[in-house]
Amino acid sequence: MPTNDKDITLRKAQKGNRKAQKALYDEFRVYLFGVASLYANSKEEAEDMLLEGFYRILKDLKSYNGKGELRAWMRRVMVNSSLMYLRKYRKWEQVRTYHTESTLSIPDNIDFTVNERVQSILILIRSLPEPQRIIFSLKAIEGYTYKEIAEKLSIKEVTLRSHYMRARQSLQNVLQKELK
Repeated sequence: MPTNDKDITLRKAQKGNRKAQKALYDEFRVYLFGVASLYANSKEEAEDMLLEGFYRILKDLKSYNGKGELRAWMRRVMVNSSLMYLRKYRKWEQVRTYHTESTLSIPDNIDFTVNERVQSILILIRSLPEPQRIIFSLKAIEGYTYKEIAEKLSIKEVTLRSHYMRARQSLQNVLQKELK
C-alpha cells in the first residue's frame, strides 16, 4: 500500500516531530477555528479554544489509529476541548440559564444571496443565546444525541430539547422571513 505525504506527516507528528506537527496545524487550523467559533462568544475566545484544542490533538495524536478520517477525529477532539474550555473558564451556570426570547435579532452584516447563505446561516447560529447555540451546534451540526449532549453538559435532556427547539424555531423564523 503506497503512502502519501499526508500519511508520512501524520506518522512523524505522532512521533513528536515539531515540523510535522506544525504542518498539521497549518493544514487544519482554519477548519478547526471554524469548529471552535461555534462554541465561542468572540474571535479571541475561539482562538484560545483552537490553541487548547490543538494542544489536546497533539497530545492525543498517538491514540489516532487511522480508522476513520483524521479531520473527523480532530473535529471530535476540538468539540470536546471547546466544551472543556467552557466549563473551565466560564461559569457553567450561565449556560443553564433560560432565555424566554423567541425571536432572534439579525446582525447587520447578514447577506442572504446564494453565495453567502452558508456564511449567513453560521452568523445566525453564532448569534443565538449561548445555551441555544451550544446545544444546537452539538445536535444539528455535530450529530450528537440528546443523551450524549446531556452527559457532556450535565444538563437534563428535557432542558436540552427545550433549548434546541427554541434555537431551531428562531432560526426557522428568520430564514423563512429572509429567504422569501
